[in-house]
Amino acid sequence: MGNRIDLRGVALVTGGCGGLGRALCEHLSRAGMTAIALDLPGLGADVDLDVTDADAVTRAVEQVVTTHGRLDVVIANAGVGVGGVVEALPADAWKRSLAVNVEGAINVLRASYPTMIEQRRGHLVFVASLAGLVPTPLLVPYAMTKHAIVGLATSLRPEAARHGIGVTVVCPGPIDTRFLDTGGRAGMIEGVDGRRFLTGVAGPAVMPGAVAEATLSGIRRDRAVVTPGRAGLLWRAVRLSPRLSEQVIARAMRAELAR
Repeated sequence: MGNRIDLRGVALVTGGCGGLGRALCEHLSRAGMTAIALDLPGLGADVDLDVTDADAVTRAVEQVVTTHGRLDVVIANAGVGVGGVVEALPADAWKRSLAVNVEGAINVLRASYPTMIEQRRGHLVFVASLAGLVPTPLLVPYAMTKHAIVGLATSLRPEAARHGIGVTVVCPGPIDTRFLDTGGRAGMIEGVDGRRFLTGVAGPAVMPGAVAEATLSGIRRDRAVVTPGRAGLLWRAVRLSPRLSEQVIARAMRAELAR
């Protein structure tokens, strides 16, 4: 499905100044694209942007299209990590997760999709997580939103193909960035060592560059789901043996809570 896009065009990356976002911009630039990083003010982005502000997202995309005359790749990468045991999470934790991870992605989609439809070409990429494919206790709000993003991307894909637009969702395991330790600038992970827990279940964190490389490969090949590194193996393991996988994940959860 979808149209193999020209990697010499224009790409937008939200959350473009973080570890993965920066790596995505670098790899897109090396591929010959004009990569534009969008991120919160004060981070050195090409365009300052809060993805939760729908009007601001629309203005930013319109500005880029007016300046460059095209829009070839849009990567909705901005996100926050929120976790802790559910009974201890305040209401704001859920609201923050939904606002940034889900509503932010929807804002990016609604701002960029009409231009791509008019062009009859382009590729939309949504950065989700392995947590959007498998059970992830202690990070329930985060996992909930990433499952939503997987559903958004895979359901949109057949519709978008009618317009010559590709859609890919990227589901990496733990990535070796500050996000893994802090949940991002607006994240909140209470009482859980995210790095220790996630790498204990999913294996060593992968480097941002490896995820960026896998993402570009997924765009070129018009892949529906990209699972960099060990993520694909773990996803298959959960599907093949859900009961055993649940037991392994629960054991790791109890070990983390006992620390």
